[in-house]
Amino acid sequence: MYRLLFACLPCLLAASLFAQPQIGGGTCSSSSLTGSYSLTLTARDVSSSASFTKTLQGIGTATFDGLSKATFNLTNNTNQTAGTSQTWSGTYSMQSNCVGVVSITTGDTASFGVGVYNEGKDYVLTGQDGVYSFTGSGSLLPATCPASIPAGSYPFNGSGFTLSSGAITGVLYSSGLIQFSGTNALTTTASLTADGTSVTTTTTGTYTLNSDCTATATETDTLGNTYALVFTFTSAMASNFIFSGASSQITFSGSGRIL
Repeated sequence: MYRLLFACLPCLLAASLFAQPQIGGGTCSSSSLTGSYSLTLTARDVSSSASFTKTLQGIGTATFDGLSKATFNLTNNTNQTAGTSQTWSGTYSMQSNCVGVVSITTGDTASFGVGVYNEGKDYVLTGQDGVYSFTGSGSLLPATCPASIPAGSYPFNGSGFTLSSGAITGVLYSSGLIQFSGTNALTTTASLTADGTSVTTTTTGTYTLNSDCTATATETDTLGNTYALVFTFTSAMASNFIFSGASSQITFSGSGRIL
């Protein structure tokens, strides 16, 4: 019974958001979500079973026009396919109690419940598309995106899954430091814990900063394994970020900030 409850929890949360009554005297409307926000999504396959075979971790941006249109630009990693760029778009509406809905009709067919807080600067959402059950969140992006990433050490932590030939084999937790050079190089030292075993890895590579507050990077460890990373920066000085990464052995997402 408990397994069934936990498996259905994302759907129950979405249902509760959709069922919220409008509360008089509220302060929210569709204009409460206006502009470009960071977006992080995690998902598992829709199933009543306690086990699952599909996962998704996405990083990107969400743009709301303040009226009714929503666009999600994502780089999605699943246990079978890494680094897939996708654009989802549709409509949204917001009640005065700061709870609303997002309906994605292009790029995917998905329904989300969304909640806005912190005077429209932050949001949370949950929903499903018939394949995955999603949870996500985001924050308003800076008015001016970073022109560079300051040289320094950025502590991070995150979670994900270990993989073997595209199959999920375990749960992964990671923490460590990403060292940005200030030009285009980076080095990551990470502690990876899975199935009660911890290992420390060091990876090196290069990154490219984009004009939309995002960056991409490729790193390689001492064994020749390659990792693809995607960042979304949530401050004008690039001091905070959310990110995701994937290789043939792992997929993960998390957040970090400069020391």
